[in-house]
Amino acid sequence: MDARLIARWGTTAILLLFFIGLAVLTHGFTVLPSTYYMTGQSMAPTLVAGDWFLTRPLAGLPRRGELVVMKFQDGDSLFHVLRRAVGLPGDTVAMRDGLLWVSGRAPSWPARIVEPAASRTLDGPIAGTIYDWGPVVVGPDSVFLLSDTRDMIGWPDSRFHGAVPVNRLEDRMLFVLWGHARP
Repeated sequence: MDARLIARWGTTAILLLFFIGLAVLTHGFTVLPSTYYMTGQSMAPTLVAGDWFLTRPLAGLPRRGELVVMKFQDGDSLFHVLRRAVGLPGDTVAMRDGLLWVSGRAPSWPARIVEPAASRTLDGPIAGTIYDWGPVVVGPDSVFLLSDTRDMIGWPDSRFHGAVPVNRLEDRMLFVLWGHARP
């Protein structure tokens, strides 16, 4: 082999190793997409149990109505939970008779109520019931998140835990990779 060819390949290999090391040290690989599996019905009708969806890392604030994955710590367990971003910093959010209001307007995002007669008093930072609460002004560097199934009890959204700090949001949903047939 020619000495110049060996030197060129050696230089290329060194540069490649340098950039790979730099990417790892600076978390350069955090721009890769992730896949998630929906385990429950909290985001129906948009996603149902058994759906697989693709996400990408969230940089900055999500858009209103966008589906985002948040980190939720429950005791020693860390969960990644998909929710809809309904309120951004400065927005006023409220719910009346199960209908969401964001800064005085009712958005057209998908939502459902399975048990209209179900009732539960909110026991977190927001006063009211699961269908009637607010108004709440979303604070700076926070996002108000809701499940699409409004009477879902037991999994976190902002009605139970307050607005979520932006640093707990990890990904934004891109699309469903594989899902079950919808009625």
